[in-house]
Amino acid sequence: MSAAAALLDQLGRPGDVRLGTAQPEPIRRLATGLSGLDRTLGGGLPRGRVVELAGQRSTGRTGLACAVAAHATQAGETIAWIDVDDALEPAAVGAAGVVLARLLWVRPRGAPDALRAADILLGAGGFGLVVLDAGDGGGRCSTAIWSRLARAAERSGTVLLVAASRRQAGTFAAVGLEMAGRRARWSGGPERLAVLDGLDTRIVVARNRIGRPGQSLVLRQACA
Repeated sequence: MSAAAALLDQLGRPGDVRLGTAQPEPIRRLATGLSGLDRTLGGGLPRGRVVELAGQRSTGRTGLACAVAAHATQAGETIAWIDVDDALEPAAVGAAGVVLARLLWVRPRGAPDALRAADILLGAGGFGLVVLDAGDGGGRCSTAIWSRLARAAERSGTVLLVAASRRQAGTFAAVGLEMAGRRARWSGGPERLAVLDGLDTRIVVARNRIGRPGQSLVLRQACA
């Protein structure tokens, strides 16, 4: 990384620095509804920023994105979900608490169309959250594309949540979350039937340009 690129990464992307201002403008947040995650991130996901949520299959990546979407729609936000793999099940997300009347479901024909859709939605404004669910496939995008999406998110004040198997946005992401593992919780004991109580998901804040990176937490999800 060049010295200029390193300095830009430290100072932040557009909107993070206001030269000549005595005090920086407070960063508005979109609460996730998950108290541990909100505390770790200083109140929730930063609005007007790119946030990455990375994790391999079965680590709880989609479930976490769905939980954030549910809380946002229940709080009155209009959101969009760009479904690259056409894997979203409306009945399932509705059962998880997403208010479907506040959800725009976009089903692109591939990754290039998904990126164009994200650009269009961010440019249109009015969305509190846009989830770009890239699934497990897809190649690495150019820095020009991420730069464009980061600027569009800032102008609209929308959280662009990119859910994928790995982080790709680099310095254009304000926050990078990584799903580090999932463990089942069982109840019962000797000579008793074992019952699945829930799932514990470990999340690492691998990148946080407006807070402390390197923190980790465990989210506990109960089974119905």
